[in-house]
Amino acid sequence: MNKQKYDGGTLVAEVFKKEGVRYVFGIPGGHIYPMMEACEERGIPFIGVRHEMTAAFMAEGWALTTGTVGVCTGTAGPGFTNLITGLANSSNGGIPVFCMAGKAKVTENDRNELQDFNQIDMIKHLTRHARAVAETHRIPEYVGRAMAYCTTGRPGPVYLEIPRDLMEKSVDASEVEFQDTYKAASVPQGNPADIEKAVKMLKEAKKPVIIAGGGVWWSQGQSELVELVEKTGIPVFTRNAARGAIPDGHSLCMGIAASESPIMKAALNEADLALIIGTRTGYTMNRGVFVKPLKIVRVDIDPAQLTDQLDVSLGIVGDAKSVLKQLVEAADKTAYTEWADHLAGLKMGMIQMAMPFAMSDQTPIHPMRLMFEIFTRVDQDTIVVTDGGDVAKWGNLVLPATGPGQYPGIISTSFGPLGVGIPYAMAAKLAHPDKKVILLTGDGTFGYGAMEYDTAVRYNLPFTTIILNDKCWGMIKRSEAKKASIEKDFIGVDLIEARYDKVVEALGGHGEYVTQPQDIGPAIDRAISSGKPSCVNVMTDPSIGPML
Repeated sequence: MNKQKYDGGTLVAEVFKKEGVRYVFGIPGGHIYPMMEACEERGIPFIGVRHEMTAAFMAEGWALTTGTVGVCTGTAGPGFTNLITGLANSSNGGIPVFCMAGKAKVTENDRNELQDFNQIDMIKHLTRHARAVAETHRIPEYVGRAMAYCTTGRPGPVYLEIPRDLMEKSVDASEVEFQDTYKAASVPQGNPADIEKAVKMLKEAKKPVIIAGGGVWWSQGQSELVELVEKTGIPVFTRNAARGAIPDGHSLCMGIAASESPIMKAALNEADLALIIGTRTGYTMNRGVFVKPLKIVRVDIDPAQLTDQLDVSLGIVGDAKSVLKQLVEAADKTAYTEWADHLAGLKMGMIQMAMPFAMSDQTPIHPMRLMFEIFTRVDQDTIVVTDGGDVAKWGNLVLPATGPGQYPGIISTSFGPLGVGIPYAMAAKLAHPDKKVILLTGDGTFGYGAMEYDTAVRYNLPFTTIILNDKCWGMIKRSEAKKASIEKDFIGVDLIEARYDKVVEALGGHGEYVTQPQDIGPAIDRAISSGKPSCVNVMTDPSIGPML
């Protein structure tokens, strides 16, 4: 007779191991400690951060750089509320994050006990699935079901809370049921008749474009996207989690799909057909860029998304990878050489226009000179992370996405929370220890995660942050200055010339401080080669915003 017993934490860890979870990100707490301990015992390390928001963003960063679920945790009450910004971001971007939170004991409910709080009602509308466990022996069922909601269909965050007494309780193995699998491997394909119509429309088009979004990454359809682009010769733009699914250096990749991209604006003004795969319109790519009489073929795993905000000529419901494979098999070998060369010429024209600024020797340093110095150090084994307001715009317009999962950043959603950069960079280094990780951020945004350099040092995660330091909240200050009819002081937007590099050094990392343009490159090289979590603090001209 099986006399083995399991506590609640062990039951959670068993399902996590079965589902391939690699790390759990969080801050220790008594409510969740049995789960943390059981995960460590099963080869799933706990990465202890300095703020729960970082834990949620690290789980996102893991998902964005691996294509697999990221797991975060926090204790009850304030530990839970500190996770919410990250979960809201995951909800907005459809990012598979599994959040496990503690909860006060069942016997403590509504008695004003420590950290007792109605968490479930607060989180329900931010997640695909939110549940509170009612019985210890059913924990595997709850964890498995949440994992399925997190990673199938349109992915997104899920939430599970386990009261402390149920987490700590032990039950006989005979009471527990583990399923062989918690999610099916099958995914929906496009209707063959719709695939045939789409191929016919592509063949008849004179100036088609492809816009590939996060659905391509979450379905792991990057190789199929490259096949389709190369077989048809259609120029492609990428966005959100799909940045790098086809590298920016590919002759048919025209860079980022964003409303502020002059190349995409020009392309859609002339294009006669757009194939939109696995992405939504919104703040970073508004519906205004799709100019009639442009025909639209749209692919999405969610039927309701097909007609959201756009009049489509054809909608195809299906998993992005599966539909791309169907299109590859059905499409004829074609080429749009003149059209592709025209867009490539626009891309080159932008580069040529930027070169005088990229070579500028002015002080304070021109932001484009900083972008150029970073650009020359990005290769196919570099992960670029972006964070901030105007700083992220600079990076997204200039810095290349060189491979799948190698360009996570604030552009991954339209929710726009600052502070994703350092967590994403740490997660990227955990996921890809052999790759170089460069984070571009602003001085304001750096403040959100500076203490996480302690985390990076403790877990030996050597990434390099490059701060575009203009001594202000630049996006707000410059936008308000444009609106003002007279010169005046602005409220709350100015910062000091802080030595953030010294903060990093004090926490055990490597710091560099740069005020002269000729010193940027050597400082970056020293930081990268230091083998430590590092920071290059570059003083730039506060009067210059992104040049669009």
